[in-house]
Amino acid sequence: MIDPKGGKGRITRFRRVLVVLDSAAGGEVLKAAAGLASAESCELTGLFVEDQDLLRLAALPFAREVQLSKAITRALEPELIERDLQAQASQAKAAIARQAELHRLAWSFHMVRGRTEEQILLAASAGDIIAMARRVGPLASYASVSRQARKIAARAPGPLLLAGDREPVTPGTVLLPYDASPAAEFMLGLASNLAEVRQEPLEIMLLGEQARGLENIEERIRSATGRSQTPPLRVWIPRDKATATHRLCDLDRGLLVLPADLSWFEAGQVERILEEIRVPVVLQTEREPQP
Repeated sequence: MIDPKGGKGRITRFRRVLVVLDSAAGGEVLKAAAGLASAESCELTGLFVEDQDLLRLAALPFAREVQLSKAITRALEPELIERDLQAQASQAKAAIARQAELHRLAWSFHMVRGRTEEQILLAASAGDIIAMARRVGPLASYASVSRQARKIAARAPGPLLLAGDREPVTPGTVLLPYDASPAAEFMLGLASNLAEVRQEPLEIMLLGEQARGLENIEERIRSATGRSQTPPLRVWIPRDKATATHRLCDLDRGLLVLPADLSWFEAGQVERILEEIRVPVVLQTEREPQP
C-alpha cells in the first residue's frame, strides 16, 4: 500500500495504532503512539477500558481506598468509581484529539468495559499496532512487565508498543537488534520509518552468523520502506552477548525496536531487557503481523 502523505513509493503496512488508555495509563504512551502512527501514516485509535475487576472490587463491602498523601481512607463506592472512570475517559478522548491534530492524523475513540487484557485483544484486528503502558490494568503496579507484554504480544495481530512507565527521555537513537529472522526483517521498515519521523539515527545491532554475513543493509531498508533515502545509519556487531545485553538494558534515549524471539540471546535475556529498559519498546513476535 502506498502512503499518500509520505511521498512517492513509501510503503505503509498498518491500518491503525490502537492505544490503550485505562485508568493507570499516562500521557507518555499516547505521545509515543501518536509518533508511531505518524511514522506509519495510519489512524490513531484510543481504547479506554473500564476494568470490570476494579468495579467488582469497589462493590465489596470491605473495599477501601487509601490516600497516603492525606492520611485518610474511605469506602470504595461503585458509583463514584464509575464517575471517576468516565471523567478519565473524557480526558483521554480530549488528549487523543490533541495528539491527532498535532500529527495531522485521523483518529477515533472507544470506551469498553471488561478485563483489560481481554478487551485489548478483542479490540485489536489485522493491520493494528497495539500501544499501551508498560503495565496496564487495576493491579498495574504489581504486574510483571515482561510476563504481561509476552502474553499480549503472543496473541496480538501485529507489533506491541510499550511506553509510559518512566520519565520522558531525550532524543537518541532508534535501535534494532537484527538477527535476520522473519520478525527482524519485517521490523527493518518500521524502525527506519520511526527514525525518520523522530529525526533520530537508526542503529542496527547485527546478531548471529546469518546477520553478520549480510551485505548492503541499506538496500534491505530501502526495499522495506519503498524509499530511496535512509535515515543516518550505524551498523555494528557486539563483541559478545554480555555487551549486547548491556547496551540494550542501559539504553536511556530514543526507542528500542525488539524482535521478541531473538534466539541469539540466552533464555530469560529478552525478559530481562523488557524489565530493565528505560525507553519505549516496539515488540514483535516471530510470526509476521497479519496484512
